[in-house]
Amino acid sequence: MNTQAIGILFLKDLYLSRRPLFAYFAAGILSSAVSVIPQPTVAFVGFILILTVAIGSGMHLLGELLLSEGSDQTRTFILSLPVSLLDYSLAKIAVVLTTFLIPWFTMLACSIVLTAVLPWSKAGAIPVLVVVFFELLASYALQLVTAVISDSVGWTIAVMVAGNVFLNLFLMALFQNPEVSESMKAAVPTLSPLLFKIICVEVAIIVVALGLAVAMQVRKRDLV
Repeated sequence: MNTQAIGILFLKDLYLSRRPLFAYFAAGILSSAVSVIPQPTVAFVGFILILTVAIGSGMHLLGELLLSEGSDQTRTFILSLPVSLLDYSLAKIAVVLTTFLIPWFTMLACSIVLTAVLPWSKAGAIPVLVVVFFELLASYALQLVTAVISDSVGWTIAVMVAGNVFLNLFLMALFQNPEVSESMKAAVPTLSPLLFKIICVEVAIIVVALGLAVAMQVRKRDLV
């Protein structure tokens, strides 16, 4: 494994995606700020914008940095250089994950901080925010492993659509749960047993999906 080659490929893709990445970063901060405005309709719009930024940035950067290289022959050119298949695979997965985590973590951090410090916000909502953000990350991890295994835009979009449908059902069930509803009204954040179990499942999905993505990518004999 050539760590220098991996670093060069990683920084190359990170540089090429700087403009959309900055746009998603800024949109994430704005969405988080809108979501804590003390007006229910506006706050709900902000929450929807957070979900939109997370889903949109993930699909956009995944398609641009990973899926498109097979069709525009960029992959062929890169592999003609003194770069191994392992170097290419690790660099790709690392940069695709990193570019999603930048706006994802920005929105998560802003939402938690604003919810904790603003006098009209309920700090009890913080654990629920963590659950929702980890669900978004788990959904993206499944899209990533689908893109790696299938190398297909169609299959990746299908998984994204399925993930979005599940997200809506998940949020509806989550917010209607009495235990969750009560915890969100509390002045102090409390991680209930239900929320803890959900987070454990989400983390397990993320770890398994990313591990499978790396394993499948490095085992491929031909990416061209």
